[in-house]
Amino acid sequence: MIIGLNLLYLLPGVVGGTETYAAGLLHGLSRIDARDQFVVYVNVETADWPLPDDERFRRVVCPVRATSRSARYRYEQFRLPAEARAHGVDLLHSLGYVAPLRLQCPSVVTVHDVHHLAHGRLRDWHRRLLLGRIVRRSVRGAAAVIADSRFMRDAIAAAYGKPARDIDVVPLAPNPALDGGAPQPDGGAPVPATGGPYLLAFGGVTPNKNLDGLLRAFALARQRHGVRQNLVVVGHLPTSLRIGDSAGVVATGYLNEARLAGVLAKADALVFPSLYEGFGLPVLEAMAAGVPVLCSRVTAIPEVAGDAAVYFDPRDVEDMASKLALVAHDRVLREDLAVRGRARSASFSWERTARETRAIYGRVAEPRAVAAEAGPDFP
Repeated sequence: MIIGLNLLYLLPGVVGGTETYAAGLLHGLSRIDARDQFVVYVNVETADWPLPDDERFRRVVCPVRATSRSARYRYEQFRLPAEARAHGVDLLHSLGYVAPLRLQCPSVVTVHDVHHLAHGRLRDWHRRLLLGRIVRRSVRGAAAVIADSRFMRDAIAAAYGKPARDIDVVPLAPNPALDGGAPQPDGGAPVPATGGPYLLAFGGVTPNKNLDGLLRAFALARQRHGVRQNLVVVGHLPTSLRIGDSAGVVATGYLNEARLAGVLAKADALVFPSLYEGFGLPVLEAMAAGVPVLCSRVTAIPEVAGDAAVYFDPRDVEDMASKLALVAHDRVLREDLAVRGRARSASFSWERTARETRAIYGRVAEPRAVAAEAGPDFP
């Protein structure tokens, strides 16, 4: 079977978890026992993005940039179907929410969240409307829809009128580059100005990341509960967030995988205060690295963390502060969480993700391919 993979959305180093998903799924597909051929459609920015070292994967660089969302949508809808037809694609899997609507082969689309509906108030209304319409039509027109979690399956069903029973749940897996096992080119250099042990949090420019709530909770944990660790925040931050006003907080900005792995491995714990996640990859990645996790008890996060985390209410600053203090002060608890987290993360792998995804491909495309090879059934 010839499988098309639509990565036109991908902006390396920008799109976060959906880049981890693309890399993990492709490498997982390369490792499972299958004779499929893959045509990987990428944009100009992704022309050099690494594909699996496997002759079954063919890169097609499309003349469009993901930074121009409207141009990418136009290309995806009006040019990509012809590309797929020219390459003899039996099925096209769009990995980032949006799929072409006029394909001559079955469409599979992965929808990671409905963030533009749940927490998209700060986006332009016309952008939310356009994205909502395109995703809705992509979901309704697809032969299969993939969600990362049961929470997300139900959210997609409610948002787009697709029966939950018709949505497949395929969980993600940790980024293997962050598990602490690989040698780090920079020698695992420490984060500047931490001044000792630290808790780690991931940034993000969208309001669901709840960074303002985390800063207030951390300040309270230091003042009321005597937490001695600093807080290191990694990644892009909203321009409105004033990190410099918060004592004990260090913002690193974006870190590449090698540097991030070293920073993650040295953390006393990961704090994940998000208000909304379709999965919550940082939780799983911290667990795989042996880092204790305390996190929100909302949306898909408990599905990922299971019984291997300390939970808090992300809208209750005092609850968050007390749980921060609990984990920060209790070394034995942190060691127990690290052990449970490693065991929890071991049940997630990209090979599993690939096998479950490949089973979906077979269900929706192979009957069609067999029928085409057999020819018309004349009476």
